[in-house]
Amino acid sequence: MNFKTIHADTIKGFHQKYAVATGDGFRPNVAMIFASVDLALQEIISPLAENGVEVFGCSSCGEFVYDAKNQVISEGALVCLLMDLAPGTFGTRLFNREAYNSFELGSAIGKWSASAVDSPGLFVLASGLDTDGEQMVRGIQHAAGEQVSMFGGLAGDDARFTETFVFSNNKLDNNGAVVMVLDLGRYRMDGIASSGWVGIGADKIVTRSEGNVVYTIDGMPALDVYKDYLNVRDEDLPEIGIEYPLMIKKAGKQDVLRAVLNVDRETRSLIFAGSVPNGSVVSFSSSPGFEVIEFTRQKVDEFYRRNPAADVLILFSCMARHSALGPAISEEIDDAWAKWKVPLIGFFTYGEIGNNYSSACDFYNQTFTLVALKEK
Repeated sequence: MNFKTIHADTIKGFHQKYAVATGDGFRPNVAMIFASVDLALQEIISPLAENGVEVFGCSSCGEFVYDAKNQVISEGALVCLLMDLAPGTFGTRLFNREAYNSFELGSAIGKWSASAVDSPGLFVLASGLDTDGEQMVRGIQHAAGEQVSMFGGLAGDDARFTETFVFSNNKLDNNGAVVMVLDLGRYRMDGIASSGWVGIGADKIVTRSEGNVVYTIDGMPALDVYKDYLNVRDEDLPEIGIEYPLMIKKAGKQDVLRAVLNVDRETRSLIFAGSVPNGSVVSFSSSPGFEVIEFTRQKVDEFYRRNPAADVLILFSCMARHSALGPAISEEIDDAWAKWKVPLIGFFTYGEIGNNYSSACDFYNQTFTLVALKEK
C-alpha cells in the first residue's frame, strides 16, 4: 500500500499539492477526502475523476492530518489521503437515499459490499440531517452479516446544520451515503470507539418517538424539555444540543449517546443522529472536561497493545468533542499519532460508526473512533 497525505486551505492549493505528490511517478487510484462546505467540492473531485482516481469523501466540521511533516487541525480546509491499492481489492460507490428509509439505504449498501469483494470491510459516510445512523448500520448488518466490519461517520457542515454532502468520483449528494469496501483477505481493519461522556440529572422516559425523531419526553414536547433543562432559547438548538446528548440506558449492554441534529419547531420535536426507541430510559449527558482525554488515552493504549502495526490511521471524532475540549482536542489526536507514528487523517463528524469495547459495531455520538488499517 502506497499513500501520501495532503492538507490545503484552497482548491488551487490542493491541486498544486496533488501535482507535487504525483510528480515523482506516484499514481494513486483512491482519494479519501474530508473537506469544508466553504470549498467548492465539485472542483476538488472532478480533476481526480478525470485522472482515474476513485473518490471517497464528505463535507466536514473541521479536519486534521498528522504525519512526519504536518500535524494540523483546521476548519474551512480539506485533508486528503491518496492511496495506491491493488486492483480488485477495493471498490467505491455512492448511494442516493431516494425513496429509501435509513434501514433500506443500509441494506442496499450491505448487499452491494457483500458482492463487491470476497471478505468486505467497509468505510461508510452519510449525508442528510435526518439520516438515522443506527438504522443505516442495522440495514448494513442485515444484508452483509452481523459481524461485518465497518467504520465511518455522518458528514458535517462546519456546525451550520443546514446541508451536508458525501461525494464519490464526479458526484455530490446531500442525502445519501458513500462507501469504500476493502477485501479483508488483503487488508486488516481494526478500530475502537471511545467516549467518556457521563450522565447528568435524573432519568427520564421517552414517551413518544418514531425512529430518530423524539416527540415527547416524560409527556412533554422534546424541544421544550431540552430548552428548560439547558436554559436555552429555541434558536440555540440544535447547536447546543449536540454537546448535551441523550444517554440511552441499555440494561446489560453498553449505553449509547444520541445527539440532536435537527429541530422541527412546528411539532416541537427533535431529530437525533440515531434511533431513540419509544419507552427508552434516558438522561442528559455532558463532557466531564479533561477527564475525557485521559479516558480516551487509556482506551487507545489498550487498542495499541492489541494492534501495534498499522500503515495508516483514520479517525472519526465527534464535533462535540472539539466544542467541549477546544484546543485541548489536539492532545488526544497527538497521543494516537505518537504511538503508531504513521500518517493519521480524519474529520469532526455529526456521528460515528465503529466497534465498541466488546468489538460489536454500533452507531455513536461523542466518540473518538480510531481505525488502524494495515496491508497484510
